[in-house]
Formats: sequence, C-alpha cells, structure tokens
Amino acid sequence: MQMTDSHNTRQDQGQTTKQAARGEEKLRGSEEKFREFLEHAPAAVAMFDREMRYVAVSRRWMQDFNLSGDIIGRSHYEVFPEIPERWREIHRRCLAGAVEKSDEDRFERADGSVDWVKWEVRPWFDSAGEIGGIGIFSEDITERKRAEEALRESERQLRMLADTVPQLVWMAEADGSIFWYNQRWYDYTGTTAQEMAGWGWQSVLDPKILPKVLEQWRSSLATGKPFEMEFPLRGADGRFRWFLTRVNPLPDSQGRIVRWFGTNTDIEESRRARQVAEESSRLKDEFLATVSHELRTPLTAIVGWTSLLKSKQLDEATTSHAIQVVDRNARSLTQLIENLLEVTRGQTGKIRLNPRPLELASVIQAALDAVLPAAEAKQIRLQTVLDPKAGPVTGDPDRLQQVVWNLLTNSIKFTPEGGRVQVSLQRMTSHVEITVSDTGCGISPEFLPFVFDRFRQADASSTRAHGGLGLGLSIVRHLTELHGGTVSAYSPGEEQGSTFVVRLPLTSRQAEIGGKAVPYPKTGYIAVDSSRILQGVKVLVVDDEPDTLELLRMVLELCGALVVTANSAAQALERLEKTDPDVLLSDIGMPGKDGFDLIREVRSLPPDRGGRVPAVALTAYTRAEDRTTTLAAGFDMHIPKPVQPADVVAAVANLTARISQ
Repeated sequence: MQMTDSHNTRQDQGQTTKQAARGEEKLRGSEEKFREFLEHAPAAVAMFDREMRYVAVSRRWMQDFNLSGDIIGRSHYEVFPEIPERWREIHRRCLAGAVEKSDEDRFERADGSVDWVKWEVRPWFDSAGEIGGIGIFSEDITERKRAEEALRESERQLRMLADTVPQLVWMAEADGSIFWYNQRWYDYTGTTAQEMAGWGWQSVLDPKILPKVLEQWRSSLATGKPFEMEFPLRGADGRFRWFLTRVNPLPDSQGRIVRWFGTNTDIEESRRARQVAEESSRLKDEFLATVSHELRTPLTAIVGWTSLLKSKQLDEATTSHAIQVVDRNARSLTQLIENLLEVTRGQTGKIRLNPRPLELASVIQAALDAVLPAAEAKQIRLQTVLDPKAGPVTGDPDRLQQVVWNLLTNSIKFTPEGGRVQVSLQRMTSHVEITVSDTGCGISPEFLPFVFDRFRQADASSTRAHGGLGLGLSIVRHLTELHGGTVSAYSPGEEQGSTFVVRLPLTSRQAEIGGKAVPYPKTGYIAVDSSRILQGVKVLVVDDEPDTLELLRMVLELCGALVVTANSAAQALERLEKTDPDVLLSDIGMPGKDGFDLIREVRSLPPDRGGRVPAVALTAYTRAEDRTTTLAAGFDMHIPKPVQPADVVAAVANLTARISQ
C-alpha cells in the first residue's frame, strides 16, 4: 500500500513538472510574440506600471517621440518632465480603472510642429486581477488630416465654380439632408439657406407630386443608386417650371457613400429645347468633372511638394526643382480661373474694349514671344509669314494678342513633338486674315461644327491625352466677334492637322485720319529688383492673411519702400495716424470690418490725419462692377488677385508719381 502511494506521488510530481515546463514554454512564446508585436506595430505602444515606469515600449513609440537608449524602468515623467497636467490627469483616471480615448487630438511637438494623433489609454490587469498599470496606444493621423483639408479646399473651389453654371446645383449628406445649394437655386426659388436646410426643399415642390419624389429619393438613399426624375419646382414668382433632377452618389475610397451631388436642369421649353437642355446638362456635368480634375491635378503637385519643402529634407537642387513645380502649377491654376472668369464676363457682356488703329504684325509677334518657351519645350517649329503692311485694323491690342495667343497655345498643345505651327498675316480686299495652322492631331468632321462652343472638347473622358477646360476657342470667337470679325476652323480630319482663320475688317479711311496706327509694344513691367524705385516711400499694407501680408511687405521693401503692416481694419486705423503713409494698400475681404469699411473711415478723417492718402484695393472680386464699387468707395486703384509683384510696385509708383506719365 505504501509503495503504491509513493509511486502515485512520483507520477503526480512528474506530471506537475511537465505542466510547468509547458507553461514556461508558452510564456516564453507569448513574450516573443509580444516583443515581435512591439517591434513591428504600426502604432506607438507603451506599457507602464502603477508608478508610471516603462514596462514595455514599441519601436514606433521610440521613433515618434524621438527617444533613444533603454528607457525600461524609467519614469514617464522623468523622460517627459514638461508633460501637460491634462495628460497626468488622464493617467490618474486610467490607473483608477477608466478608459480614455480620442479619435483625433492636436499634438504640438517640442520643435513647434503640430501633428494630429488618435490615441487610447486603458488599464491592464495582473494575474491577481488587480490594475498593474496602464497601456497607451497612439496613431499618427497627420497625413489623413492634411488630405481632408486639401479635399475640403477642393470642394470649396468646386462650389464656387458651380455658381457659374446655369443649373441648380446642390450637395447632400449620406442620409439625404441637403447642406449646400449654389446661388442659382436661391435666385430661382427665392428662398434662403435657413429655409432650405436639411429637407426644406420640399416646400418648393407640388404637394401632389411630393410623395412620389420622396419615395424614389428614399429608394436611392437605401440602395445607393443614382436618382433621376422630372418634376416641377416653384419659382420666386410662384409659378412652376419642370426640371430634370439628377443625383449621383459620391463614395469614399472604401466605396461607402458619403455625399450626394445633385443638379436640376430646366426642361420647360418645347421638345427641341428640352433636347438642347439635356445635352447642355451632360456637357456641364462633364465640365464640372473636368474642372475638378484640372484643379486637383496642380493642387496635388502644390500640396505634395509644399509638404516636402516643409520637411526641410531636400537638397538644394531638389528644393529649387520643387519651387519651380509649385510656381508652374500655381500659374496653371491662375490661368484656369482666369479662363472661367473670361467666359463669365463674355456671357454677361462685361468685356470692355479699348480700340485704336494698330498694326497686327506687332500684336502677333508679342503673342509669338509669349508661347516660344512652350514650343521649344516640344521642339515645335514656329514659322511666320507676316505682311507688315496688312493693316491697319481698329481693335484692342491686348484682346487681339489674347486671340492669337489662344490659337497658338491650342496648336502647340495638340501638335506632337517635332511638329510645326505656322502663322501668317495677309491683307485681302476688305479685311485682313490671321491664319494659324499646325501639323497636329486634327479635328474630326463630327466635332468640327462644335469646336468653338463653350465647354466642348473632342475628348472629355478621364483617359483624354490633353488637359484644359475647353474654353480657349470659345474665348477666341467671342473676342473676334466683338471686333466685328469672324473666325473659322478647317481640318481634313484626325491626325491631319488643323487651320484657324481670323478675319478682321480693315480700318476705314476716316479712322486712319483720326488716329495713326501704332505697333503694339511688347509687354513690359517694373522689375522687382534692386532698382529701388520706391526708395523712401512709406506704405501701409493691410491684409488678414499672414502669407499675403508677408509677400507684399517683401516685394515693396525690395524696391526700397518703408513698409508698415496691419492684419485688420482696426489695426490699420491705429497705424495710419502714427505712420502718415504715402500709400495705403488694403485687401477688401477681411473679417469684422472689411476694406470698404476701412476706406470709408479713412476718407472721413481730415487731410492732416491721413484722410486723403492714396489707396489701392486688392481683391479677389474681379468683375467690372466690383472695380466700380471699390473706386466709388474711395479707393484710387483696383488690383485683382492673384496679384503680380510688378503690378503692386507699379501701382504704388504711379500713385506717388515715381513713374513719369
């Protein structure tokens, strides 16, 4: 009996030893897996005991917080002695059993840079079930925040551009509540943003049709399918007009619908007018998609290279290249916006001409000089046959140069490398002809009748080989017709080149007697260099945007001016009387008091307190009526944004009589 008990005891002891060995092996395996996790974890992870001493830490934590060496066993508050009290309180709450987290939090580093992080702090428990300390998990979401901000800016610009189309345009949240309409919606319905918020649009529908509209709209929301339906909307005059309403879902990168984009197109007119309206709607939708693409493309380069420049990790050559890329894409954005504004001015009849008798040869040469770098970059030969005695014609030299420049730019864009573009000027019986021909991709017979239409492009697909908004040739036709001329396009077909001919009437004998024809000078400007043309001139510059304010200050100081800056109208009024400036340079759009409020208060002051100081308005509002408004308010000059440094210097120089008249 005793032998049996002893045998059983030895068996039990052996089994216990094996179990302990297996337990130790599992523990070692778990520890190895935990260390491997900390080594490769994509987020920053750290574990602390109850005294906030480091127990374990991931490689990413060491990298994100710029730590080195062995910190295990050291106090977190010793490693970061200046940790904010806010975080100490979070640690105390979690050591007491709470769980704290934030989906996004602003984190300012020691070097002053700002990052955004997603974090979570929770207690961990020992084998006895007691709180042994806390774990902190932190994920850097800075790039995501920057991408969201860039997307919001793109969306803001898209909304602004949507106000230029004839459709009623709006955007809705994923649940169908509408949060934004373009101005044409409010103009047509006579409603306000407060009345239309959410589902307020139901008030402008016919009550008899509303249930059917709601049923189909809710079906689209549930299935994610596009919405398309015809129904009437009540206008500001109380009458209903029929509209074709289309709504498309806007998914995120995971395919989840986050927004809806809707348009209402007027189809009230006859069948033919309805077909025209539907075609116009299609073109405008393509145009908005093109605008979005054309804006995002240069914005991507600007945002990306700016981020790299801010990192200060680029060598001198790459930094120089980055600056050139940012500059080139910023100019591209400026040209896109200018083309849109030019079309708007043409539609509203706001284009003003300054006609006089002139010779076209010099106008054409100025346009050729402007496009020469683009032609050389593609190794395209520019050939000219210009008759110096072809004129004169009566016209605005700037606008006629724009006509020739647009035609040349179009030919260069659609001509392959090594091709040829030819420009000729000749006098006919009663008119002169400017001919621009190329060896480019040509125009198909089907598209040729529409080549001068606004927003028309032979290829508007996402795979098109050439960018642009399809506005250049429309601008050419409009400006030519304003001069009493015509423009025509010819092409044997695709891949066979194209020819554009502008015909302008000759100046009458009476016009020749009244004003001598003069050649068009090459574009000139005051250089921002060491010429010191503004030496000693005192300028007060007002702008709420710090980057613009700094740019204007630097430009003026490079030319010798003494510059005082203000970031608000109130601050400008304080500094006006103290500095007694020779010129006031002010932005229009500012929070609180804008530029109009500022100039009115300045003009109310007596002369000895600065009430008659010459003033220049800087504004992103570029319509003709905007210029009239700024001058009527009391400004002496109006400069549209984006401003060219030379324009600012020239304005100040003119107002201080630094340029001879």
